[in-house]
Amino acid sequence: MKISIENIEKEYPSNLINYDLLKEKGLGEKDPNEKYFELLNKYKSFFEDYLKEKLPLLQIDNNMKESELAFKPIEETNMDFYQITSSMGLKYVYLRNNLYIEKLNSADIEFLDSKEEYNDETREFISRTFKDVINPYDDSKVIFYGPENGQFLCNSNDVVLGIRYDEFNTELEDKAFQENFIEKQRIISQLITVLSVYGLQQLGVNVKLIQYNEVSIMKKYGDEYAK
Repeated sequence: MKISIENIEKEYPSNLINYDLLKEKGLGEKDPNEKYFELLNKYKSFFEDYLKEKLPLLQIDNNMKESELAFKPIEETNMDFYQITSSMGLKYVYLRNNLYIEKLNSADIEFLDSKEEYNDETREFISRTFKDVINPYDDSKVIFYGPENGQFLCNSNDVVLGIRYDEFNTELEDKAFQENFIEKQRIISQLITVLSVYGLQQLGVNVKLIQYNEVSIMKKYGDEYAK
């Protein structure tokens, strides 16, 4: 599933899009146009490839998949908007940042439009531009990536990743479930620290990993269970 005019209006918080820049770059006027979504999805795909290259996301995902703790993946029908639009191919981890491609200069938009695959050129392009594209502001402010409490509060220039699995494994008895739940939370806490360190070393920015559940997600557009 890709980001489109249909789901951006329902799910994707578009209130921080800079509509002056949008118009200036020929990406829409009152609303983003088709070219905007084409470039947005392309940039997102390249950026997610870059993150998988720089951060141990595949290793984390594989370790969770093979863990004796039985991290049960979320069924596609219950995935949130950000997980369902991920191109990473991972079961548990996904990009949670919104992307503001209207902040790219005209030359970079032309470059993005001309590229179809992730390679050395696009890697350098993402490395050079992503810090601006993930941040709707010109400096660092705070943004809630979920409900308005401290767990979801990030700086606007953070790379924000979501992690989600089915926390309520009904196959376990009460005591076993409690022990399993606590051990999983301990591992998530470790991953938060690991990715923060990797982010500073590999990306030069803070990476924040946020655990989501059924109450804190933004449900995908068109889901029959969405409220």
